[in-house]
Amino acid sequence: MKDSGQLDMSWDSLANVINKEFRGDDESEYRTEAAYRKPYQQAKRYFEANVFKTYANEDSYFKELQFQKDAVYKEKRKLYDQRREYNKLLISDARAEHLCDELIMSANNLNKEKPLDFRERWFKSNTHKQAVLCWADWHYGMVTDNIWNKYNTDICRKRVKNLVEITKDFLTLNKIDTLTIITLGDAAHGSIHTSCRVQAEEDTCDQLMHVSELMAEAINNLSSVVNHINVYSCYGNHMRSIQSKNDSIHSDNMEKIIPWWLRQRLQNNPKVNIIESEYKEFTRINILGTHICAVHGDLEKDFKKIGTTINTIFSKKFGETIDYTISADKHHIEEFEQLGIKSVLVPSLCGTDDYANNGRLYSESGQTLIIFNDTYGRESTYHIPLD
Repeated sequence: MKDSGQLDMSWDSLANVINKEFRGDDESEYRTEAAYRKPYQQAKRYFEANVFKTYANEDSYFKELQFQKDAVYKEKRKLYDQRREYNKLLISDARAEHLCDELIMSANNLNKEKPLDFRERWFKSNTHKQAVLCWADWHYGMVTDNIWNKYNTDICRKRVKNLVEITKDFLTLNKIDTLTIITLGDAAHGSIHTSCRVQAEEDTCDQLMHVSELMAEAINNLSSVVNHINVYSCYGNHMRSIQSKNDSIHSDNMEKIIPWWLRQRLQNNPKVNIIESEYKEFTRINILGTHICAVHGDLEKDFKKIGTTINTIFSKKFGETIDYTISADKHHIEEFEQLGIKSVLVPSLCGTDDYANNGRLYSESGQTLIIFNDTYGRESTYHIPLD
């Protein structure tokens, strides 16, 4: 009645009436207006919120009660799920930080126990030529023995050793000052398929550690014939962290650890520079004015379109054009030119595996070294056979 205006009294007047009516003549028992006004306002809010709603029967009441309980449970589950996802992020970050700490410690210990010897020998500078060495599809840990190819970890090491020695000869012949190494992915065989696990000679983690160290030793050896080595890295698909392609995130790839390990192992070699890619799975390099984009190639369905596709992406996204693309994954040599963009598909170190053998897809094992000059770009290409 007061809120509707039917009762024209202040709360102080109402308090006096209530005190006299219900508390008698003992004024020590009287209450202030706030003692009556605040409970009234609280009760009014409950009433307007339908807290005291009446129901036609018990069934309606219990249905409403169950509905409210379900609503409360849903909110609790939402909060629980949010906390769970947040905790997963914290756990993931903690594991990543712990892994980095352990890797740093392992690399530092290895540097003490098995240091990579570096002889500080410098050569006459040649700014007119540079070389690009493509390391593609080593698949360290894979085992195969078919009519075309035999491969295991020992053979992998022998092929890398031969590759390094042949590359050193070509670098010396061409008087190369700066060598750029691109690791094009699938350095280790991994375990993304059952066939990979059957064919593997080592566990995935062991593969990753051993091939990372093999690369570090090879880079250190190559630094003995040039003044500078820049190392760029792409990641492939065989070292993705989740086996199912549909459930995996392409960038969630254990191969990203390799450049990190190389940086730790080669930190005392002033000739070597390990460079992070700025473009996700793409690696863009400028060699004496020639613009190159390197990518593993597992996401490129049509090799003949790779040049125009990547050039379009870089033109629209970054305002840059591409002269060459270098890709791997297909395990054979191929070249294609369209609209002035040259696409180079490089061979694999591992050679023909069981899958390729079953499909009669034979190709020689090898790696590719490309020489560029500052006059007209690509001067020569060496596809180095390693059978």
